[in-house]
Amino acid sequence: MADVDLVEPSDPSAAPLEQRRGKAWLRSAALVGAAAVVILTSGRLGLTTPPDVPEDYVLALESVGADADEPKDNHGTLDALNLSADEMRRYEDVGGLSVWSGESRYGTTCLLVAHPGQGLREGIGAEVCSPEGLDPIADLGPFHGGDVLPPGVFASLPDGSVIRFALEGDHVNVYVFVRAADPAASRG
Repeated sequence: MADVDLVEPSDPSAAPLEQRRGKAWLRSAALVGAAAVVILTSGRLGLTTPPDVPEDYVLALESVGADADEPKDNHGTLDALNLSADEMRRYEDVGGLSVWSGESRYGTTCLLVAHPGQGLREGIGAEVCSPEGLDPIADLGPFHGGDVLPPGVFASLPDGSVIRFALEGDHVNVYVFVRAADPAASRG
C-alpha cells in the first residue's frame, strides 16, 4: 500500500465533525471564562448598582381568611374579580403598600397591591389575576416626575422606574427596576 499524507482542509467546515466540535467547545470555554472575569471585576470597573437604589424584597404571608385585614374596596373590586374578602391572604407591607392574594370563584389566582389609605383602584395600585398554574405578576409604574406618590411609596425612585410584585407560593417577590440615568441629560 502507498503512503498517504494527510492534508489539512483549507475550509474549516470541511474538517471532520469531531475536530469542529473540539474547537467549538474550546471557544465556548473561553467565552465563559471571559464572562467570569467581567463579573468578578465589575466592582472595580464601576458597574455595580448605586447604593441609593432600593433592594428587592420577599414578603411573607401574614394572615389568611378572616384574620387577614381586608383591603379598602370602595369600588367593588373584590366582587368584580369574584374574590371573597373572607378568603384573602395578607402579606407584609412594603414601601407603604399593602399586598393581598386570593382565589376567585372561577379558579384564577389574583394579586392585589394598594396604598392602604387610598384602597383598591384608587391612586397607586394594581390588581392582576392569572389562570390556574400561573403565578400573577403586578407591575406598578413606570413612575415619572409628575406622578404624585403617597408618602413612603418608593418616593426616591428615578423617572421610568417600575416595581414588580410576583406571587410565588406562600410569598410575594418584589423587584425594583430602576431606569438608568440618561447620559445625554447630564450634558450641558
